[in-house]
Amino acid sequence: MTLTTRLILTLSCAAMMASCSVKEKVIAVGQNIHHDDFEYSVQNVEKTDRVGDVRARGVFYVVKFQVENRARRVDHRWTNSVAYLIDEIGIRYDNEMQAQEELNRIQPFAYKSDYVTPAGSTESTMLVFDVPKTVSQPYLQVRGSILMGDVFDGDQYQKTKVKLF
Repeated sequence: MTLTTRLILTLSCAAMMASCSVKEKVIAVGQNIHHDDFEYSVQNVEKTDRVGDVRARGVFYVVKFQVENRARRVDHRWTNSVAYLIDEIGIRYDNEMQAQEELNRIQPFAYKSDYVTPAGSTESTMLVFDVPKTVSQPYLQVRGSILMGDVFDGDQYQKTKVKLF
C-alpha cells in the first residue's frame, strides 16, 4: 500500500469517526443549516388554526423556508418535503400540501411542487405543518442525501434543528 493510499484511508476513517461523534445542534430562526454547498434557514414562523378554508386538526406552523445555493456550478434540486417538524418526544410531522396550496391561493408566494435553485442564487417557499396543540417544543429539521461536503463536517445538517418556540 502506497503512502498516498494510506493517507487517503486514514483521512476517510477520521472523517467517518467524526461524523459519528457530532452532537445535536439547536439553532434559532434566521440561522443556517449547512448541507454541503447549500444553506437552509427558517426566515419566519407563525402559528394559526386555519389557512383560508383549511382548518388545522391541531395548530398550523407556517414556516418561511429559504434555500441558498452557494455552489459555483451545480443547481440544487429540492421539494416541499425537504423539511419536517419534530416534537419534544421525536414524532415527525410533514408539510401539509393541501394547506400549503391554500396558503399560496390566498397569499401567493410562487408555490412549486419541485424547485431547482441555480448555483449562486436563493429561493424560498412557505411550508405548513399541522401539529397537535399539545406539542410545546417543535423543531424544524431537513432531510437529504449525504454529499461530499457533509463527510467533513460530520453530516451536521442531519443533526441540526431549528427551534420554533
